Amino acid sequence: MLKIIRRVVLSAFLSSIIPSGLWADPSLVVTPEPASDTLSSAATLPEVVVTANRLNTPVSQIANSMTVITAKDIEQKQAGTALEALQGVLGLTLFQNGAAGQSSGIFMRGADAGHTLVLMNGVPLNNPISTSREFDYLDQLSNDDISQVEVVRGPMSSIYGTNATAGVVNIITRKMGNGPQGSFLFEGGAYQSFREAATASAGNDLGNFDLSVSRFDTQGFPSADKNLGNSVNSLDGNTSASLRVGVLPSSEMDNSFFARYSQAHTNLPAFGGSGGDDPNFFLDERLWVSGTQSKWDIWKDVWEQSLSLSFTDDLQKFTDDLSSYANSHFERGVYEGQGAQVSWQNDIHPWKEETLVAGLQEQQEWGRVDDTTDYGYGLSQALIQSTATTGSYFLESQTTLLDRFFMTLGGRLDAVSSFGSQVTYRAAAAYFVPGLETKIKGSYGTGFTAPSLYQLYSPYGDPNLKAENSQGWDVGVEQSFTKTGMKMGATYFHNSFTNLIDFDPNTFLYNNIGSALTEGWELFFSAKPLPGLECRADYTYTWAVNLDTGDQLVRRPQDKADLSLGYQQGPGSVGFSFLYVGDRPDVAFTNFTSTPKTLAAYALVNLTTSYALDDHFKLFGRMDNLFNTQYEEVYGYGTPGLSVYVGTKVSL
Repeated sequence: MLKIIRRVVLSAFLSSIIPSGLWADPSLVVTPEPASDTLSSAATLPEVVVTANRLNTPVSQIANSMTVITAKDIEQKQAGTALEALQGVLGLTLFQNGAAGQSSGIFMRGADAGHTLVLMNGVPLNNPISTSREFDYLDQLSNDDISQVEVVRGPMSSIYGTNATAGVVNIITRKMGNGPQGSFLFEGGAYQSFREAATASAGNDLGNFDLSVSRFDTQGFPSADKNLGNSVNSLDGNTSASLRVGVLPSSEMDNSFFARYSQAHTNLPAFGGSGGDDPNFFLDERLWVSGTQSKWDIWKDVWEQSLSLSFTDDLQKFTDDLSSYANSHFERGVYEGQGAQVSWQNDIHPWKEETLVAGLQEQQEWGRVDDTTDYGYGLSQALIQSTATTGSYFLESQTTLLDRFFMTLGGRLDAVSSFGSQVTYRAAAAYFVPGLETKIKGSYGTGFTAPSLYQLYSPYGDPNLKAENSQGWDVGVEQSFTKTGMKMGATYFHNSFTNLIDFDPNTFLYNNIGSALTEGWELFFSAKPLPGLECRADYTYTWAVNLDTGDQLVRRPQDKADLSLGYQQGPGSVGFSFLYVGDRPDVAFTNFTSTPKTLAAYALVNLTTSYALDDHFKLFGRMDNLFNTQYEEVYGYGTPGLSVYVGTKVSL
């Protein structure tokens, strides 16, 4: 920690003695691009983002720490899934239980996976029937129709409610403009993996549509680590389709509808570690997400109103048959979580410097479980059929003064049928220093995560569980050097969590028995030193500790660093990325007992290249894990070695 502080102080000192000619022009008016912590170049940054404040806001006015991943970033990285797109983002640690299609998760600023709210176009994806309300299949979300991904770090329950305890990831699908367009993509490579995708879109002044369909198949590798004697490959097949339609009957009204459907068939291991192979264990998952939004400009430049409706259905079927493998078992299980939400939002501008966001929201959740298993102790069956209802009211004030000071104050009341009411709030501010255009920012907020329906009503549940709570704050500084294309920033964060729900081995029930603290630094630097060359470096230091035991939280590395370089010259481009993840604790579970383990630090190097033969035909390829590094994200689960992929994209 002292080393990090010294580095930050040294950077600040060096910045103070750099000649003023390298700084932004003193007369420069603050613009959205330079002050945002984003992954793409200034020329391609989105002008506005929506996740941080529930309405379109210039990125420079956002006081929260956030990262924007654009469609250009995804294409340059050749990321096929949401999980791959998020790799390397500041403040995030990603993990997956083995090969493609296996469960995955996000630790944001050291918090639990269920403390990150995952949205698609503002629709929550977190599964209410899962063991901790997380959305754990980011690897099954293809990127074919993604416009951008917005990652907001820090408690955001004051505008999004449950699960936004540590932050929010909002996956925003593409909304096309005028003219017909289309494309076809094919990619193949390591582990007999093949990806095909097709898109079609068109639009005019009255409306637009965007349709995409994709298929992914792989023979995979052993999710139960082959280095521990396992040999059964985890195959995965995934089909996805999405549609977004916009209808613009007048300049005062904007109606939109989107839907995404995916289904996957995946081979699972019995568990991670030696003997974890199970060739008969399969997961069939079906995900349906849909939503509509109608916006009315009731009083031009004074009052806009929107009404949103959404529905999600996440169905998971587990099947297994006994086999000669020592740890195989019998299972026929169905887990289904559904959610419906209606939201009425009003954006009011009483004067130029002030915007009020006020709204009502009603959410209904359903969960059902019918799981019959036999692990050698006789048949047992778990049956759940439960619901929960949440009514919410939220209000937020956004103030702008002299185009230099931006402040957000907000609060929310959630009345949850399963445990009662919850009040959360947030305050955030940003200020640009005149002359230097240095952005000083800070935020404070509270968050909560409601108990999942499984934690409440399963055979291991307790209907008297309370919500998990958090308090978090951060403070940081960002600086742009417009004449040299350099940007840098540093943010310190601190979060505390209480009433954490954990499984109590003494009672064999879930209970509010945990408390934790996470704190650390997020540092970034980007530059365009030469025409066509862009580079970025990120570093996250995280200290995450269980306050009850004093132990470091599992799978949270103290040190994570990412370096990326991209060079574009004419029709060709090359890219380089380096990811370092420090060592971190984990736990091995065997025969209902846990054994502490340490996951070793690792470094990965990836290369990408592409070449456009003309305006319609592009060739691309990549090499992942260039040096065939052996590593683990979760103890006992395998990871890919050196992998080569090539493909082509035809644009119409």
